[in-house]
Amino acid sequence: MKVLFFTREDKNLSGARLRCYGLSAELNKSGICSEVFSFAEDLGAKCAERESEMGLGTKLNYNLRAFCSLRKKIDSDTVIFMQRLNYHTLAPFLISWLGKRKFIFDCDDWNIREDPVYRFGFYPSSKMEYFTGRLAGYAHACIASSVFLKEYLSRFSKNVHYLPTGVDTRLFRPPEADKKSSQLVFSWIGTAYHAPMGENLKFLIDIFSSLMQKHSNIFLSFAGEGKYFNAVMGQLGNFKYKDRVINEGWIPPQKIPDYLSRIDVGLLPLIQNTKFNIAKSPTKLFEYMSMAKPTVSSDIGEAPRIIQDNKNGFLAGDREEFIAKIERLINEPALRNQMGVAARESIEEKYSLSVLGKELAEIIRKI
Repeated sequence: MKVLFFTREDKNLSGARLRCYGLSAELNKSGICSEVFSFAEDLGAKCAERESEMGLGTKLNYNLRAFCSLRKKIDSDTVIFMQRLNYHTLAPFLISWLGKRKFIFDCDDWNIREDPVYRFGFYPSSKMEYFTGRLAGYAHACIASSVFLKEYLSRFSKNVHYLPTGVDTRLFRPPEADKKSSQLVFSWIGTAYHAPMGENLKFLIDIFSSLMQKHSNIFLSFAGEGKYFNAVMGQLGNFKYKDRVINEGWIPPQKIPDYLSRIDVGLLPLIQNTKFNIAKSPTKLFEYMSMAKPTVSSDIGEAPRIIQDNKNGFLAGDREEFIAKIERLINEPALRNQMGVAARESIEEKYSLSVLGKELAEIIRKI
């Protein structure tokens, strides 16, 4: 038996890096031969924000190239693992369907309209919603990164499994030496390709405008990229405490552990109660926790299933609660350390790639 992962992304993006390359490596350790085919890495396709530069003809051409190069090389007992539904779906679907090969659909994001409907009872307002249901029904198994997605996919398939994105605990591990400084660095790391993500960053700046007035030893660090990330960073010139805001820009995945070793507290604000936020498997939360950093997160979606409030992190429902819980971490060094240790233990127990890889291996063996 062999597993072939399909992704349209490169290794810099968490969907491919963790749910394809990371899980593939773990399957190989479990005795299941596995490899990854990436439209970006293997064919040179554009990804992330640059994906929009490709037209329909270009995307179809990449699928044709993938189909022609792989169809005859894939054994009949190969399991096709397709990460996300997007333009790259066509090639793996045809390879699976024509060769009657087992097919796994992995869904780790909500890329459907917020409130899809069927007009006149049959015409979908969201094509992604329509094809998601059809693909889930076709698949021999579906993998969902969140409880919300698991419940959604269960409408179309009887074989849906919950598998969070997780983190590589060998790379993301606590530094050997404690940080020696009276300065406290609070960190947000991620991408901001859409307007709501930019609103999350503005929310943090607003919070720290109050906190920095009271605490002269705190700093706010941003590390990321995207249209709205750049827009918000460009507005910091008017921020009263701009000298205590650090713009790290984009950090390559291999350098993120070093960056996180130099911060004190992670931040995960998701201020919109949307399906997109509820469905997310919070990669950065796993990385903060794996580095033994306490995190203050919005009380929404997956976070309440991962964080035990006041034990391995903090959950906050609004601006005032964010401020109150951040202040506790500012004022209580012992609490920061205690939460960080508990956070690392939680990751090792449930959310490391080694644990998740074993769970995926069992799912694959059963189908």
